[in-house]
Formats: sequence, C-alpha cells, structure tokens
Amino acid sequence: MAARKAVENRENDILNAAIKIFSERGYNAARTCDIAKEAGVSEGTVFRYFKNKDELLHKVMIKLIEILGNKLITKRLTKIIKDNREKGEREVLKQILKDRIELFETHEDIFKVVITEIQYNKELRDTFVKNIIMKGKDVISIFIEEGIASDIFREIDVAIVIRSFIGMVSMYIIQNKVFPEIIQIDKEKQLDEMVDLILYGIKK
Repeated sequence: MAARKAVENRENDILNAAIKIFSERGYNAARTCDIAKEAGVSEGTVFRYFKNKDELLHKVMIKLIEILGNKLITKRLTKIIKDNREKGEREVLKQILKDRIELFETHEDIFKVVITEIQYNKELRDTFVKNIIMKGKDVISIFIEEGIASDIFREIDVAIVIRSFIGMVSMYIIQNKVFPEIIQIDKEKQLDEMVDLILYGIKK
C-alpha cells in the first residue's frame, strides 16, 4: 500500500513539474531533463512512468483540464457572478468576459497545446468538454435562466447565448494575437461594446 502511494506521489510530482515547465516554456521548448530536475528525479525515472514526452503531455493535459475545470471555471465563474450580482447584469457579463480573456492570456501556452491536441485525441476532447465546456455552460446557464425568470432577459435558447459569448471571446483573442492592428480600441472600451452587443444587439 505504502509502495503504491509512493509511486502515485512520484507520478504526481512529475506531472506537476511538467505542468510548470510546459506553462513557462511551451511544449516544444520543454525538455524532459528539465521536467525531471523540477520534479527532483532523474530523467530515467520520468521515462519509467511515461513512455515518452507525448504520453507525458497527454497525462498533463488530462490533469490540467480537470484542475482548470474545477478551480478556474466553476469556482471562478461562480465567484464573479456572486461578487457582481448587485451591480447588475451588465457588470456581471463584463467581468466574465474580462476574466475569460485574462485566463487565456495567463495560461496561453497551455491552452494552445490543449486546443491543438483535442483535435486529434478523443479522450482529451471528451475530458475538455466535460470539465471546461460543460462546467462553464452550467454556471452561466443558471445566471441567464435566473435573468429570464426575473424578466431581465427575454426568452432565448441559453445554448445560443453561450455559443455567441464564447465566439466573442475567441475572436477577441485571435484578433489581438494575430491582427492587433485591425481595431485600435482600448481593452475596456472593447469589453463595454461587446457587452452592449450581447445585451442589445446592433439595432438602434
């Protein structure tokens, strides 16, 4: 029993070290020798637990998605809604938008690797949907449904609202990373106008 626990602890140490190195350097620049050093083990020990760097990445992504889903999606979104509810739905939506963008910017390297990998790996994709997409959807759905029940929001398919919301965040990130020269507006003004579009559309 103690031996199995030691094995699990060592595997977790390697996974945590890999998360740190992948986050700091990106997947391509990360070396298994650096991960081993961070974990306090030899490089040979890393390969006793993981066949190669790709398998290590796969296990890291599974663990990271589970951590992100609970800590950064469910708890963080719930706190934003709770802390800003008295300020009104506009401020809640603005803070959610702002938080999702800052979350990507903070963990950009990891998210880029995850987005690439989920296109080709079904297990990883299923984990991502369960722990990131569905958990975020559940929290925001409650907020929108409460707004509909309180006659603040009109009757609308919640899934479409969330899809539009995700699309806005995604395009904001792509625009600022790939085409920053297209829209020369400061971040706060962009967020305000995005919230206006969510709440009121483009009709005058």
